[in-house]
Amino acid sequence: MVLPLDFRRHFISLIKTLAGTSALAARFTLEKPGYSPYVFSVEFNKIIDIDTRQREITARPPILVTISTGLFDVMTTFSNGAIAMKGRETVLGLYLKDIYLLPLKQIQTGEQEFRIAGHAVFRGVRHYVDGSDVRELEEAINTHLYKRYSFLIQQYHLDYHSRVSPVKVLGPPSYHKGVCFHYGGQLTTLQGRIHLKSTPETLQFLYDFGLGIRTGQGFGLLEVGD
Repeated sequence: MVLPLDFRRHFISLIKTLAGTSALAARFTLEKPGYSPYVFSVEFNKIIDIDTRQREITARPPILVTISTGLFDVMTTFSNGAIAMKGRETVLGLYLKDIYLLPLKQIQTGEQEFRIAGHAVFRGVRHYVDGSDVRELEEAINTHLYKRYSFLIQQYHLDYHSRVSPVKVLGPPSYHKGVCFHYGGQLTTLQGRIHLKSTPETLQFLYDFGLGIRTGQGFGLLEVGD
């Protein structure tokens, strides 16, 4: 199958459709909806070719859309929406074939290696962060972490047992700079694996809600490393 390189914007439309007429759907009508209460990723069975000139990607199906959140109501909304759409055409001529509820994973330790599903985006003071400066990356992670945590507490009544704590990036780095097409432009991203140290509650928050910015646009979903 051949898809546009900025395919994520189409799957943002799918996420909106899954929200239906629920309370969550109201955020899509706001000019400034604030931080996303979920994170999602779009991954392919196999990428065959990337044509930057034509801005197209050739991939082998199936396409996997993974959604994560630490809010029960939000996950219920997406699950019900997906069940209602099963077998129907969604976006880009694709049909929703199967739905899987993945097992809940609880992080119990203060260190965890994550795999970044696709790309993660981090905003620094003046530019997007490429991971070459660990301190700059940590500052970007923590700045967004605290802002998003406070927003979700206020707007979505997030109930966590303790407050989040600062995050430290451990080396040697297993991530690398990436470039991603998005809404007609290009974003500097990070790809690969990232080893983080903090409290178990903080690492759980990042696992549930994603790492970095633009998590509601298909960036920053984390998977627990093997």
